[in-house]
Amino acid sequence: MQLGKLTLQNPVCLAAAPWQLDGTGYERLGAIFTRTVTMEPKPGLYEEGIWQVADQTLLNATNMRTESAEILVQEHLPNLRRYGVPVFVSITAPGIPGFRKIARFLSREARDLIAGVEVYIAQPDTGKGEELNARFVREATQAVRNELGPEATVIVKLPPWPEHIRGLALGAQAGGADALAATNLLKGLHLPDDATAAPVAGGLSGEALRPVALRCVWELAHDEYIKLPIFGTGGIFTASHVTDYLRCGASAVQVASGEWLEPGLAARLSAECGHLMPEPSQARA
Repeated sequence: MQLGKLTLQNPVCLAAAPWQLDGTGYERLGAIFTRTVTMEPKPGLYEEGIWQVADQTLLNATNMRTESAEILVQEHLPNLRRYGVPVFVSITAPGIPGFRKIARFLSREARDLIAGVEVYIAQPDTGKGEELNARFVREATQAVRNELGPEATVIVKLPPWPEHIRGLALGAQAGGADALAATNLLKGLHLPDDATAAPVAGGLSGEALRPVALRCVWELAHDEYIKLPIFGTGGIFTASHVTDYLRCGASAVQVASGEWLEPGLAARLSAECGHLMPEPSQARA
């Protein structure tokens, strides 16, 4: 997969990588994407905020803890870089100034340590964030691109909205993105078995997300105006799932929930699927 001047060696990538990633085989991955970080840390739940709500389906609670970009650079990045594959930092913010601030920090503190960033675009869970539309995506992408400069790779991860993802993708493309990722979490609600416990709001990932994410990839890959390569992400547990995303038009995939449920899955899939990397002439421009 070609991302600007960067070529990924394998179509399988690890997303939301554990901070203490340990094991072998990860050196075969196309890339490692960090857990999403913010400029300042957001207190909240950690692993206990992830609920397995169905077979191979997770709900990530809204009040999950988010690490700061500073802690990422100082403590976690060295561990993720030791596998020798490109590392992308996933970032999010409630507004354009926030994206600009965290991108400026990474440009100053980690420019030579990372391959680029993933701009995680999500609908705010409260009314405090800016409206999520194509203009917002374009301006957020442009703010990050301007801070990181032309050499860094900028990937924009979009929400699972098949009816609207085209417009958001065109916004990312206009803002200077090198690639798209489809998709991030699908909003959901979990009711614990304890009838006295409060419902848990959050985002679905895994098996339940895959059909929606596949549709989003299909919509993007078959749009004549969208020229960016696409990462498919959502519910990847087998080599057949990797193939499904590639058949729909993705150039590479990200494995996240599968790795959480089965540590080492991404490394295994990278060994099984390395031969599936499209030839440069076949990849989307």
